[in-house]
Amino acid sequence: MFIRILDDSGILVPDADNLVRFEVTGQGRLVGVDNGLQTSHEPFISDQRTAFHGLCLAVIKSSEKAGRIVITARSDGLKESSIEIRTQKTGIL
Repeated sequence: MFIRILDDSGILVPDADNLVRFEVTGQGRLVGVDNGLQTSHEPFISDQRTAFHGLCLAVIKSSEKAGRIVITARSDGLKESSIEIRTQKTGIL
């Protein structure tokens, strides 16, 4: 899930450094987070990340079962955002 912190007009806020918390439910799990800042000391394996230039991301791994994954991003003072992904079993090993 790629996060962009936007203003009321939908424009990226390039100086936003909000802490974004991620929650994953369903047939997937959160395996990492990042923001592109090479000098950051925040861990990649976490459920939260500070935005850099208004951006951050969560890396999700699906389970082996077909189903749905819901990823939610939250940050104090900002509107919560969620996305739903539907997965299916492919039979490919």
